[in-house]
Amino acid sequence: MKFEIIHLDRIDSTNIYAYKLAKEGERNIVVVADEQTFGKGRLDRAWFSDFGGLYFSIVLESDVDRFPVLNFLASLCVVKTLRNYSNKAFGIKWPNDIIVNNKKICGILSEVNVERGFMVLGIGINVNNKIREEIKDIATSLKEVEGKEFNKMEILKTFLEIFESYLINLNPEDILREYKENSLTLDEYVKIITPNREILGRVVNITYEGIILQTDEKLEIVDVGDCIHLRKVD
Repeated sequence: MKFEIIHLDRIDSTNIYAYKLAKEGERNIVVVADEQTFGKGRLDRAWFSDFGGLYFSIVLESDVDRFPVLNFLASLCVVKTLRNYSNKAFGIKWPNDIIVNNKKICGILSEVNVERGFMVLGIGINVNNKIREEIKDIATSLKEVEGKEFNKMEILKTFLEIFESYLINLNPEDILREYKENSLTLDEYVKIITPNREILGRVVNITYEGIILQTDEKLEIVDVGDCIHLRKVD
């Protein structure tokens, strides 16, 4: 599978633009922008998208069974991509934040349209962008980690090569196994904040349906929410 790349200087959101193209019938395209003025994060949060970062959205044909698989795959492929440029310990905080040095370096937002059978994977990687003062304690960039600048389009090319290699023969069991091997959340004590409540427990397993928590009372599966690690991750 090969992707058509649409490279824009500046846009409100690559996800918004890609979703519009997907509704018009486009598939297997990548929308990449040097800057976003209205970057979107999970749970309707803003994603700071200053010049120097790598911001792109992928439009894929997909049925409902593949949505969670592709979401996990995107996280896994970002980790593998970044390891081509740094020997630091990158890992995945559930569901799809990429962490290094206890700071976030990448976020992923997936949007699906079941009726029309497509998925948009929005990925934002802090590459050369300066981290804003208000988030410097929780976010980092590849430049900050390695002390030098990188070619963003080369990083995108590396990601797509890895991503495409998995898509050729998509194996959900293998992807889940590799995701868990790279998870920083598995076996951790966490607090999950949902719209209705907070849940404390130890993550005993991760599935495509959600994480399985051992609380004081029972095993509980949680499929959405903010995940806060209650002790530092390496």
